Amino acid sequence: MQDKQIMATGDPSNILKKIGLKVTKNREKVISILQDSRRPLNHQEIMEKLPKDESWDRVTIYRALADLEEKNILNSLHSTDRLTYFELKEEGGRTVSLAHGHLICNVCGKIECIDDPWNGIPSAKQLKGFSTDSVEIVFRGTCKSCQ
Repeated sequence: MQDKQIMATGDPSNILKKIGLKVTKNREKVISILQDSRRPLNHQEIMEKLPKDESWDRVTIYRALADLEEKNILNSLHSTDRLTYFELKEEGGRTVSLAHGHLICNVCGKIECIDDPWNGIPSAKQLKGFSTDSVEIVFRGTCKSCQ
């Protein structure tokens, strides 16, 4: 895993150049869609947000997501509906902090973002030199719509 996190804001083509990936229409569109989203999206939701006047290959979009995740600018989350959801590590001009968390509904699989879910994150001193790449804070339960 990379030590330095690449920030995923700004022009998608510049982001791709910065992380060393070839600039393609598919990668640019995936980044743009995730930049505009207020919550993690799964592959199908991303496909639904692609312009309808163009042809999009599902496998190529999967590859774009895998490439972006490999370059460490995406978080991936696995829902109870057996789907993987993706979000950029920086959203709307704000960095997703290590304490960034998610609510996952066990009924419908919906994922919502939460910030600073609790102040129980261990300090650097408590980690005793452990180098943290990421922290996953997930609350599973039932959302308001499914109750």
